[in-house]
Amino acid sequence: IAEEMSGAMIVASISGADPAALLSALSAVRAKRPESAILLMSADEAEGKVAIAADVPKAIQDKGLKAGDWVRAAAEACGGKGGGRPDFAQAGGKEPARLPEALRAAKAFAGARIGE
Repeated sequence: IAEEMSGAMIVASISGADPAALLSALSAVRAKRPESAILLMSADEAEGKVAIAADVPKAIQDKGLKAGDWVRAAAEACGGKGGGRPDFAQAGGKEPARLPEALRAAKAFAGARIGE
């Protein structure tokens, strides 16, 4: 994921990742891209769930993007809720079919705050 994205914001979905795998992927991307705000999502159609996790470095928090608000915006777009700290947050959704909508919502939310 880190290799295919650039800029201050990375928003991506990972097929079939459970919440633990999503957090593992988030850590791996953070290691390669410490300066970027990262939000990852995964949908489990069989379980009817969406997992969302975000990590936002201090420099980007200072521009107005907080991880808790970011995951909440994405979760609301796929029938869920969540939140957390300004630097790290998790959320869940109940409508996996709306994952593309949640990805768009996450990109728009972050872009409006950090100018991307």
